[in-house]
Amino acid sequence: MKIRLILFLSLIYAVTYGQHENLIKFQDENNLNGYKNDKGEIIVKPIYKNASVFNQGLALVSTDQGWTIIDNNGNQIVDFGGIPGAIYSNLEYEYIRHKVNDKWGFVDRKGNVVIDYQYVDSKDFNEGLAPVKIKNKWGFIDIENKLVIKPIYENVHLFSDSLAAIQLNGKWGFIDKKGNLIIEPKYTSVYSFSEGLCAVNTHPFNSANGGWANEVIDKNGKVIFTGEFYIFSGYSNGIANYWEGSDFTGKNVFIDRKGKIVKTE
Repeated sequence: MKIRLILFLSLIYAVTYGQHENLIKFQDENNLNGYKNDKGEIIVKPIYKNASVFNQGLALVSTDQGWTIIDNNGNQIVDFGGIPGAIYSNLEYEYIRHKVNDKWGFVDRKGNVVIDYQYVDSKDFNEGLAPVKIKNKWGFIDIENKLVIKPIYENVHLFSDSLAAIQLNGKWGFIDKKGNLIIEPKYTSVYSFSEGLCAVNTHPFNSANGGWANEVIDKNGKVIFTGEFYIFSGYSNGIANYWEGSDFTGKNVFIDRKGKIVKTE
């Protein structure tokens, strides 16, 4: 649940604040979306019910037919369907996941199918691997569609900092890119590793009380510090941040690698 919320918030942020790539989103009197260039000339006519900003030459748009991706000339690069993946993230997205006829595959940035539509579900590529769901279990494929890690997991996160979170018997642990178990599944919820550290939860998950994580561990599973963390953002240049409360009424707290508060907002 928390991962979906984080991705949703990231999507809203990108759609609202990320105007770039020369084309600027606008709405007409019917609240339909199109795009202009920096001279105010209309490049893409306002025909879309929903539309994102452009990210590296691509944008996500929708009509009554569903969602699709367009390039900065307004060309549709994939068929209408479910919301494609990885358009708004900072992940590797030479390959974009896409769904057709209830099956997931991957296209390149020109819309060419590079991994056929065959998976029950999928997640984005990161660090060279992508999670795919086969029957009712998750594993990982590489960019050549080779099954690198067998589908034996109830759920997984993307690889980050060379480790991926995996769920077995309702508990979360971590594996490496060869599928070796690095940290035993014992956590009720986890974030992803960044700069060698990761926030995890050892308590029953409760979005309102106790935090979405209560420990920060290293890659050996050693507890570095404890606390109550909501929406824990990973480390970048030695600093991470989290919210004090699940409803965002608390402060946004920034901490160093030892858990020491460096500032609040």
